[in-house]
Amino acid sequence: MRIFPTLLIASSLAFGVPAALADDLVIAPEIGVKIHDDVKVKHYKSHKWDGDVVIGTTLPGDVEYYDVPDEVIVATPTLKHHRYVYLNDRVYIVDGNRRVVAVVKD
Repeated sequence: MRIFPTLLIASSLAFGVPAALADDLVIAPEIGVKIHDDVKVKHYKSHKWDGDVVIGTTLPGDVEYYDVPDEVIVATPTLKHHRYVYLNDRVYIVDGNRRVVAVVKD
């Protein structure tokens, strides 16, 4: 009868710890507005992506990547080494490995 509780604890550690250690970013609403303004001012066209774009998705090299605006980096220094993409009418922050690490809310 002790096997079930042991399996439950082991599975929660196996699935919960990696999620807790992920380096996903949370983008503050005012920062999201600045990034969306950058997209509008520069008239970037939304590229189409077949499939879901979720945190952890690695995007191909042929997608257009844009620099995070300087004013955003000043406000959020953790974005200094990140870029963003505009796919399916949504903005995503990607790391140096082209992995999606945040979704910028509208």
